[in-house]
Amino acid sequence: MSNRLTFKWCATIDDIKPENWVEIYGSDIVKSRGFMKANEVAEFDDVEFRYLQVFRDGNIIAIVPCFSYGMDLINIASSGKGKNLIGKIRKIYPSFLKLPVFVTGSYAATCEHFFKYIPNLTEAEIAEVSNVVDHEIKRMSRKMKTSFVLIKDVRERDLKYVKDILSPDYKFVVSFPTNAIPIIGSVSYPAALRKKNRKRYRIFKDRFDKIFKWEIVTDYGGELAKEFNFLYQKVLAKAKIKFDFLNEKFFEATNGLLAEKSFFLIARDKITEEIRVMIIILENEDSLIPLFMGFRYKDDDSKVLYLNTIFHIVKEAEARGKSYVDFGQMSYYPKAMSGALVENIYYGFWSANPIAKWFINHYIDKMFSAPEVPEHVYLKEYADEAHRILTEKGFVLLN
Repeated sequence: MSNRLTFKWCATIDDIKPENWVEIYGSDIVKSRGFMKANEVAEFDDVEFRYLQVFRDGNIIAIVPCFSYGMDLINIASSGKGKNLIGKIRKIYPSFLKLPVFVTGSYAATCEHFFKYIPNLTEAEIAEVSNVVDHEIKRMSRKMKTSFVLIKDVRERDLKYVKDILSPDYKFVVSFPTNAIPIIGSVSYPAALRKKNRKRYRIFKDRFDKIFKWEIVTDYGGELAKEFNFLYQKVLAKAKIKFDFLNEKFFEATNGLLAEKSFFLIARDKITEEIRVMIIILENEDSLIPLFMGFRYKDDDSKVLYLNTIFHIVKEAEARGKSYVDFGQMSYYPKAMSGALVENIYYGFWSANPIAKWFINHYIDKMFSAPEVPEHVYLKEYADEAHRILTEKGFVLLN
């Protein structure tokens, strides 16, 4: 390593200068200092944070946030066969694949990786920084006595970039894709969709409007954060993929730390005022990002409520002049039927442990299977525009 480069680890974002964080991560709300601080304030069980800073001549050039925790690998596996096999083995070995792991990125899921260095580095400098980052992540994983390193949430657009930073002995596997709906400025949503999808919108919106109403709340601390956590836990219990297990303290913290860049979208019963749906939405300059949902399930109207959360968030983005809604992973089929276009997300695995390394090299890909992506639902005259909007934002689209 060049003597111009130095590095250090810290255990709290408070030890990183705010201006240094902004220099690396800019204004993206899900990569903001406030969002990462909310992760810390939440005091999640068994989660320890670490931040790697790399300097050149004393000036910051890279930051990589990381954390360690005890992961149950069955919670992130997307293959039904893989889950079933783990379940069978656990009848004999109950702790099979419940392991301490060292993870890069945010504990609260964001569908974003967190490898970033300053622009305008030379190829030689990028190679030096990459070597430091790769070596230090592995070293810290061993120091914290974790079983493997997990590189979290790498979108298709960034897969080569991340692989170029890391050594070639990482194994990358595809996870569930992420979804986004573009805002087409020439027509109002859902006019750009095919006839049957527009009809679907009208039917379910009419059903919603007869019973429910929408409300936006910008200050959602206290009782609302408590209620949201209660409803979020119901969604978490039903989820097939469980990467993070959030809590009331985290939701409360986002209210204070993200200020005007976050708000609640709430669906209430018109008569009883009962809250049925709550969504935390983050706001970037050109996008809305619905990150977490709370849902009070009832058999008669859950589909009406779920579909209308998609519809209304798109209409809200349209009203605010955004370019797209970044919906993230999971439940991608109803989103695709509502106009979402799809991009793959990957996880990367590495271990120094011989047994874990063998498992990663020979079996980890069998735990993940990408779902079949449906074709897009845009009219021919708007399909190119929909794809152009997201492609210009970096999306590498599958449908």
